Amino acid sequence: MRLFYFLLFTTLFLSAQNQQYSLSSINSELLEDADAVVRLDKMMITVEAYNAMEVSSRRVVTVLNENGQKHVDAYAFYDDNSKIKTLSAFVYDSQGKEIKKIKEKDFIDQSASGDGTLYSDSRVKFLRYTPVSYPYTIVFEKTYTTADTAFLPHWYFLDGYRVSTEKSEFIFDLKTKIPLRKKEQNLEDYAISVESVGNKLKYTAENLKAIEGENYSPEFYDFAPSIKLALERFHLKGVDGQAKNWSDYGKWIYNSLLRGQAELNLSTINGVKSLVAGIEDPKKKVEKIYEYVQNNTRYISVQLGIGGWMPISAEEVNRVKYGDCKGLTNYTMALLKAVGINSYYTVVYADADQRSLDAEFPSLQGNHVFLNVPLNDKELWLECTSQIVPADYLGTFTDNRYVLKVTPDGGELVKSRAYENKDNWQLTKADITISEENGVQANVEIVSSGTQYNQKFRLPLKDEQEKESHYKEYWDYVNDINLTKISFENDKDNIELKEKVSLSSNSYLSKAGDKVLFAPNMLNRNLFVPKRYRNRRHDVIIKRGYLDEDEFTIALPDDFKVESLISSVNLKTEFGEYTISMEKIAENRLIYKRRLLIKSGKYSKDSYEDFRNFRKKIARSDNSKIVLIKA
Repeated sequence: MRLFYFLLFTTLFLSAQNQQYSLSSINSELLEDADAVVRLDKMMITVEAYNAMEVSSRRVVTVLNENGQKHVDAYAFYDDNSKIKTLSAFVYDSQGKEIKKIKEKDFIDQSASGDGTLYSDSRVKFLRYTPVSYPYTIVFEKTYTTADTAFLPHWYFLDGYRVSTEKSEFIFDLKTKIPLRKKEQNLEDYAISVESVGNKLKYTAENLKAIEGENYSPEFYDFAPSIKLALERFHLKGVDGQAKNWSDYGKWIYNSLLRGQAELNLSTINGVKSLVAGIEDPKKKVEKIYEYVQNNTRYISVQLGIGGWMPISAEEVNRVKYGDCKGLTNYTMALLKAVGINSYYTVVYADADQRSLDAEFPSLQGNHVFLNVPLNDKELWLECTSQIVPADYLGTFTDNRYVLKVTPDGGELVKSRAYENKDNWQLTKADITISEENGVQANVEIVSSGTQYNQKFRLPLKDEQEKESHYKEYWDYVNDINLTKISFENDKDNIELKEKVSLSSNSYLSKAGDKVLFAPNMLNRNLFVPKRYRNRRHDVIIKRGYLDEDEFTIALPDDFKVESLISSVNLKTEFGEYTISMEKIAENRLIYKRRLLIKSGKYSKDSYEDFRNFRKKIARSDNSKIVLIKA
């Protein structure tokens, strides 16, 4: 009888366990618009002291399809200051049956830095699991201890687009009297419970449905529910720190990480003074020194211990001729100081998303540094890791966002340069000739500046095949395109790139009986129409505006004439402006003009359909054709 009850209990237990991870146990609403469902995401952080923290987590994810693979997140970082205590994973099939057990020794162990890193003691153990079929569930558990408390893990209750959360639990237990700051963001829109007892915090969320991505929406982290925490006394790679505002953080970076790193020997100082001898204009001096750094150093990441945060010394960079963003920025700062020009090491989140340091939550943030150089009448910015970016050009990597300028007196949160709509300018001029055999030949000149320069300035460095591929993709609507000449002029003083391209096509025109159809906008069509949404959730965000101006002169064969010109278009909306015109300027000679201005900004979600209609009209007009007939 005892055996019977034991077997019954075991069967029921295993059945319940299987049911726990089966696909059928997931609420059907959580499967809608989802590539994965996070069944449980639980983390507990225990801070024993300003330099002692333990983090344990359990994450259970049901991956519904190949797109959901990225939400497994089975990895653990470690280095000399962070030690992995436990690491394991279990895999279950769609019925909740265990099919694989993965121990710590089965995880892939490799450097946590990229190929451009010369030195690094940071490593990562991660799981690379290839499923036999979908869906499947993975249970991942890890615990690690660390002396580094400068960066407390942030918590997001949703992973990203197209992933649901069944249960999310975040527990923070502070066992010291160190002041703690926190920022709760976007919790009010979600069913998130909050418990606070003494220095222990607990946040719990359940049944958060997947969110579908939308064109022109805010960044996910701007509206997703999240928790940020920071200790006012902390430890980082052997260096203690104390800060509660941006000024304090800047002062800590200057005193603990930068002080003494900008010293140069007398020979180097005399050399840089000789380099700018006879140059009176401070801006020209900056440009000369920046050019010297570009020509004599190269970027290599150095992330060894505190070196992941502290720049290697300016003298060491001068000797070895390489450095990471910190080392090269500090080196350039030292060279400028040698000729009497002050500049400031500046911390930034570098990416194309214009992510700012959180002005409302002072803490150690950012992933990159560059250099701020204030002059009497202008503020210059230098990207010291690039050997090709012009002086005082940011592009889309560091433009228009809050950054931390580090000064001897403390940190100052400032905004990096914004490129306004019309600054991001492209002018396309072309002479287009239509032959009697219905072929088309064009000589094109394109001038780009602002962020449009950012999209083009690397083109001259590409090989001939890459250049051809670029233009064939850019003009993908021109059938049978043949590129006969490609050249560039990169004006780094005015930060403009001029492209000169000659091309031809024997298939661009189309026939309709004895008539020939020709689309006059041969060289700059904007055919993108944003996706339609029945219930738009978010405001419309246009991050960067731009201005395109086009002027094409079109020569027709002697025995052809235009049956009718395209009608002029003049659209003015809150999102931008669009005009086209076409006129006959001589016998068998036409001129086509086009102007498209898109305005950056934040617009109400209720205006999305108006924006979509604006783009539809642009696409339709850009694709319009004229009819040519025999004279």
